[in-house]
Amino acid sequence: MRVLLINAPPHQIVERMYDTPEFTRLSLATLAGFIRPHGHQVACIDAKFERLNYDDVVARAKEFKPDLVGLTAFTNEVKPAARVAALIKKAIPDVKTILGGVHMTAIPERSMDEFGMFDFGAIGEGEQTLLDLIKALESRGDLHGVDGLIWRDAGGAVVKNKPRMDIGDQDTIPMPAWDLMPAGREYTVMTARGCPYSCQFCMNPNGRVVRKRSAKAFVDEIEWIVNHTNAERLFMCDEIFSVDMKRTHAILDDMIARGLNKRLKWFAQTHVNFVDEDLFRKMKAAGAYMVGFGIETGDLDKLQYLNKGIRSWDKILQARQAAKRAKLAVEAYFIIGQPNETYASAKNTIRLATEVNPELPIFGIMVPYPGTEVANMAERGEGGFRIKSYDWDDYNKQIGDALEFKGLTRRQLEKLQLFGYLSVFIKNWRFMDLTRFVWRFRREGFVFLRKFLFKKMSFLNKEAPSLPAQAPQKNEELAYFPEHHTSHR
Repeated sequence: MRVLLINAPPHQIVERMYDTPEFTRLSLATLAGFIRPHGHQVACIDAKFERLNYDDVVARAKEFKPDLVGLTAFTNEVKPAARVAALIKKAIPDVKTILGGVHMTAIPERSMDEFGMFDFGAIGEGEQTLLDLIKALESRGDLHGVDGLIWRDAGGAVVKNKPRMDIGDQDTIPMPAWDLMPAGREYTVMTARGCPYSCQFCMNPNGRVVRKRSAKAFVDEIEWIVNHTNAERLFMCDEIFSVDMKRTHAILDDMIARGLNKRLKWFAQTHVNFVDEDLFRKMKAAGAYMVGFGIETGDLDKLQYLNKGIRSWDKILQARQAAKRAKLAVEAYFIIGQPNETYASAKNTIRLATEVNPELPIFGIMVPYPGTEVANMAERGEGGFRIKSYDWDDYNKQIGDALEFKGLTRRQLEKLQLFGYLSVFIKNWRFMDLTRFVWRFRREGFVFLRKFLFKKMSFLNKEAPSLPAQAPQKNEELAYFPEHHTSHR
């Protein structure tokens, strides 16, 4: 079969890193690498990376003439993905479409009801599900046997098959087909899937069992990227890069032994429970230029309530100082709008952020991503939360507007968000760093200030990703079962 995999254009450019990225989508390359060895013709279109609009994507699809189009989407990407699917189905009437990713995994029935242009949905890990679907379509076989699939029968009824087991041995997944993607200066790579924690704001789509690739297989992939592309930087996008510290040392040793540390720089997110100074020093020697910590809150009660495995400020500050001694920069993530957040508890978060004094602080506002406990709480009216919008375009951690808060107004949260950034830089006398930060994120800052001043987002994209007419309207009364930072982005 001819299979086309697509990352849709952005609805609006808010976060340049994600909306106009310098890296191609890992999931497309991984899926392509999995199905290509079975004889299928595969092509990939990363509209975000290639700066393509909807017409460009449709034109490329018509040229390739696919039998099946697969799209992937985080929550705030699902409407653009649906628009692409609808436009391609209009241009190529016989084509079939499937949506995978965390949004479909979180609310599969609702997604199929809301977006009629998707013939199928992949729930959970999509590699084997996509391959089995292709085989079934090719042989006109029974779709009931494709685990992890949700689909419509001949009468239009939605059928949800039994769940698919996660792939335990990650080395059985071939290396991503990076040769089918346009070459870039940055690449996202993954050494393992899964996270042992169950943070309330994260769906944890890869499960709580960490499933690891062998150190050799992972470093082989990095070496291929270095030898065949113009890569300058990597992002290790594991939920917790160093969750197995012994294995992480093995990866770093191999990178150094092969000289990869001299050929590119890289960044990884990890957890303060799985680091020490020796590891940081080896990360630095292996080419790391920064490490990210998900801290989220500085309020001790909320820190323990988050299920993040952090009980006090001490562990956080120790990890920060260890990184500093190793001369490794830190990026730290904080979320304003925790369950039952108050002005005082939010100020505790800002106090901790100021004391940690990361080279790059990131303050987001809580988003009720489908599949998370925060979304469940909001549905039940708990935690001072209430769902304000089911427009998935609103599900953005920087400027979104999907959640209302009982203890603090949205405007108060935005003021605290702004104060958090200013506090870290000004109270630590980092005025030049603040200037560089503002310049680096000038687009995001402009969007934030416009929204803050005018209290709306309509100015962002007047052409809006309104879906073609054949898309069914959302039923707001439909049952809702509510994706580092990470699961829905």
